[in-house]
Amino acid sequence: MYILTVKNLSKRYALGTKLRREVWALRNVTFALNKGEILGVIGPNGAGKTTLLKVLSRVTPPTEGRVFGYGRVIPLLAIGAGFQEDLTGRANIFLNAAMYGISSDDVEQRLDDIIEFADIGDFIDVQVRRYSSGMYLRLAFSVAVNMNPDILLADEVLAVGDADFQERCLERVKQAGRQGMTVLFVSHDMAAITRLCDRVLWLNGGEVVKIGDPEEVVAEYQNSARSFTARRLKGRGTHKNDNGELVSVSLLSPHGHEVGALRREDEVLVQVGIRMDTADVAVRFVVHVSKGATLAFRVASDGFPIERPGLYFAVVRIPPNILAETMYALNVEAVIMRPDSKSSLTAYNALTFRVFDPSNERRDQLGGVVAPAATWDFRFDDASALLTKE
Repeated sequence: MYILTVKNLSKRYALGTKLRREVWALRNVTFALNKGEILGVIGPNGAGKTTLLKVLSRVTPPTEGRVFGYGRVIPLLAIGAGFQEDLTGRANIFLNAAMYGISSDDVEQRLDDIIEFADIGDFIDVQVRRYSSGMYLRLAFSVAVNMNPDILLADEVLAVGDADFQERCLERVKQAGRQGMTVLFVSHDMAAITRLCDRVLWLNGGEVVKIGDPEEVVAEYQNSARSFTARRLKGRGTHKNDNGELVSVSLLSPHGHEVGALRREDEVLVQVGIRMDTADVAVRFVVHVSKGATLAFRVASDGFPIERPGLYFAVVRIPPNILAETMYALNVEAVIMRPDSKSSLTAYNALTFRVFDPSNERRDQLGGVVAPAATWDFRFDDASALLTKE
């Protein structure tokens, strides 16, 4: 008997108030998991990975389909989700346990293991509002995994935290799988996915692309990332006309790897792929970086000459220490300039990405639109002392 069975699971959202339109975040997702199996869930931003975990954890109901599961399910969908910032870490451990029907006596027996794995020392008795994002994550993960759930739903638990914690996290999940815990593990870290998981589920546009051997699925996903990005652009802006087509928008590390989450101190590259069907024109790119409805900033290029039809890529580098700890979305525009006219190709919400700052010790100072690393100067002014005497 499977411990978790998902049959034809679909989730639809209605967007807008007056001019309503429907978006399917999941469509006909079907799979089943054995006890102790670790399933990796991969796909580009907007593929439906987080929505899947939210449906399975009953945060949101499905529109269609059925889910059959057995045992206790504990979701780890956000850093410190369910924590009360005015309570200490210790108090939050007991509070989270109570939410899942675990008695205080059981928590007492597991408390030392929880605190030891979280590795936050004396901060266990400090209000969690004073925790850094890394401390939040370590405690949240330690609480979840040490409650011995039958099914653990983990969404981007490696997105923040140092290398030591990431290694301990992977080993702890692997150990939990051997002990019979079933895990759904969402991550953009393909190396971790390949190393940890028994099988991998690849989602794109809310639909299952493939499920199978980790190395095989990950390799195919990475090789096909560009074409699937192109599919995701369909219906989002005017991305195609007689002059050409916007075929991809990707967020890359300086080493050229596609990423969906990054640290604030990381440089990041936005790569725009465009297929040009005409020659002897120029194309100018504009990238808008937004938080919700607020424009954070925009970067625009000069006009690049197109001498012959073909596939071109434009890359702009966003410097480190300029983005805030929040979620961003990218709108991309390509302006094709002819001697007698010009036209635009656009992709709205082409991709979204999250920014983290593991060194931030103040959880009450998160967010904002941008957070540049400004340089401060402070000095004593002798002239002010002279004025005081007069």
